Amino acid sequence: MLKSIKLLSGLLMFKSKLSRASPFAPILAVFFALVFLTSCLPDRPNRISAEDFFQALEEQGVTLSRVSIEQLSNLQNIVPEYAPLGIYQTDEDVWALFDLPNGKSVKTELFSASNLNLIIFSENEIPKKVSDVLVGLSPRIGYEQLGIFAYPLCTCLLIAIFITLERLFSLRRGVTFPRKVEKALLQGEFPDKKWKRGSAAERIVHVAVQEKASEDTIRAYARLEMSFMERGMFLLEVIVAGAPLIGLLGTVTGLVEVFSNIPSVGTVDKTLFSEGISLALLTTMAGLTIALPTLLFNAYLQRVLDKRAASLDWLTSRLIEAVDRKGIPPEIIR
Repeated sequence: MLKSIKLLSGLLMFKSKLSRASPFAPILAVFFALVFLTSCLPDRPNRISAEDFFQALEEQGVTLSRVSIEQLSNLQNIVPEYAPLGIYQTDEDVWALFDLPNGKSVKTELFSASNLNLIIFSENEIPKKVSDVLVGLSPRIGYEQLGIFAYPLCTCLLIAIFITLERLFSLRRGVTFPRKVEKALLQGEFPDKKWKRGSAAERIVHVAVQEKASEDTIRAYARLEMSFMERGMFLLEVIVAGAPLIGLLGTVTGLVEVFSNIPSVGTVDKTLFSEGISLALLTTMAGLTIALPTLLFNAYLQRVLDKRAASLDWLTSRLIEAVDRKGIPPEIIR
């Protein structure tokens, strides 16, 4: 924890340098600092919900009927300080269902069946179908089962969302190539003196007209404006390629975890086996889930950039033609 605090203080110390290096650097620095401050990995789920148990019984065709707790007080007081979730009857068998902390031991002479936090107690032998359903349940799949790969995948997701929203906002027509500029070009008019420099096209016009720039200067400034519009797009390409690879690395890690825990003799630990398989499948699924939408948005933004670049090329060519032909005389600047 102390190391994480020192890291955060160091990032804050160089905040100004990070801001000058890239507009995204402070945001990324704060995010990574928050990740390090957690100082832990997400806990994997190790509980089974009673709803999942009842749903599994229904799918197996087991009919349940709830019994009044007052009628069977002996099943109610099996575990001190813990009340049963309910007492149920299947055919002629009656049993109580408890939700207890994992690892809690209960000394009783009653028949029992358990799986993680759910335990069944009965005075008679528990029906085989009920016990098999309970033992066969696994915790619900959640992001916690991504393990350490949750951090890089979440980082990719947050960066993709941020870049996409920021570029959609920054590539609006009004701040790149306004309609008034397009209308003026279509009508063969030159810009009005009242035009401001709120868009890339207007700034190029200002450089060409007000500063009387040369042809090379106008083209160089147009390329500079295009580079501003492409800012951050490379990160989307990195995420499209990198997120599935992170998922693939998680798949390999999960399979290694599964096979390394298979004993040469004896039975396989079902919990370890399911955790390894979950890690192997979930990381690949998460990586592809992040990469595919990012790929679509990246293609759309690249299309928008191509249209904006074509418009600015058109504008630049018209300005250069005017400079070569007339040298931008004052009478054409309205």
